[in-house]
Amino acid sequence: MPDVALLALIMVAMLAGYLLGRAEKKKKKEHFPGHHLSKEYFAGLNYLLNEQTDEAIETFIKVLDVNNDTVDTYLALGSLFCRKGEVDKSIRVHQDLLARPSLTPLQSIRVRLELAKDYMTAGLFDRAEAMLVDLSRQNHEYRLDALQQLLKIYEREREWHQAVEVAESLHKLSGEHYASRLAHLYCEIAEEKLRHNDRSGARKFIRTAFYRDKNCVRASLILGRIEMEEGRDREATKVLQKVSTQDNRYVPLTLDMLETVCHRSHQQRVLGSYLARCLNEKPGTAVILAMTAQFMNSRGDVFAMEFLTSQLRRQPTLRGLNALINIQLNHPTEPSLTSIKLLKEVTDQMLVSKPVYQCLSCGFSGKEMHWHCPGCHEWGTLAPVQGVEGE
Repeated sequence: MPDVALLALIMVAMLAGYLLGRAEKKKKKEHFPGHHLSKEYFAGLNYLLNEQTDEAIETFIKVLDVNNDTVDTYLALGSLFCRKGEVDKSIRVHQDLLARPSLTPLQSIRVRLELAKDYMTAGLFDRAEAMLVDLSRQNHEYRLDALQQLLKIYEREREWHQAVEVAESLHKLSGEHYASRLAHLYCEIAEEKLRHNDRSGARKFIRTAFYRDKNCVRASLILGRIEMEEGRDREATKVLQKVSTQDNRYVPLTLDMLETVCHRSHQQRVLGSYLARCLNEKPGTAVILAMTAQFMNSRGDVFAMEFLTSQLRRQPTLRGLNALINIQLNHPTEPSLTSIKLLKEVTDQMLVSKPVYQCLSCGFSGKEMHWHCPGCHEWGTLAPVQGVEGE
């Protein structure tokens, strides 16, 4: 019922706009066909009150003029339908507006932009793209909005080269706001190059990503992987350790590669020093467990268990507890063995159901790392979960 009331208010506003337009004409022309208007208008209201919205729209659009006073109201009507999920009705409103010769050029641009958004909502990306490409090439006050919508299409369709072209245009218009986004887009192209075994091409786009955002963690991770795969262990270590200064929330994503290259190049001390620094700056479960693994290799299980126990007292986490149980199972006492195994089964089950990464923007969570959030489509907003159930 509230939607019907809101729709009725919109229709009243459309009538008010109509009457204002007719009042201006009345100064030049004495004739005012009020009787015909009243009949059609109240027929439309009757449809509306009976929740026959399709018939109401047909009636109102047919009888009311489109002028400077009613265009905004028509657009509000289209937005209302779109928000309610009735995209087909929103499309009809906007298409009917476009067919009116009384629209000014700027009004026509605005309506086309809203129609393109309707097409996007309906999943008709080809139609939306064609309309937005045309709008983005023209000089008008809605060009920025058209480019932003076009960028969303290219990102969803994974057309990274076209997305870069649009994002570079937006960067020129809006400044540093698009720097981080551009870095992610260049990283996407670099990942494509790697899938085709073109490491030289991947390095080129990684350099461009760093040019746009020197603190791009993702670019460091990709470059670190390239250096590792090419056997350049010292270079890989340097690049991966840089992540702790770029954004230390993402240090856990570097540890597997760092352990591989440091073990391969006999740089365990370098890794140990790095882990100690990370633990001092931002203690997290991944770093604590990596140090525990180092102590198990260098000083034995008992020392590693004591270290992990002391860390868990300060910062208890489910993953840390699970790791401690694993170590204790290697040094059990008979009375405690059954309870430890049972506790291990419980923590295993809990860890299976818990998300590993969460979006800081919309709250989307999952077990896989996404640089482009599947929920809100923002870039670089997912990070390892913090707290008892995470880091």
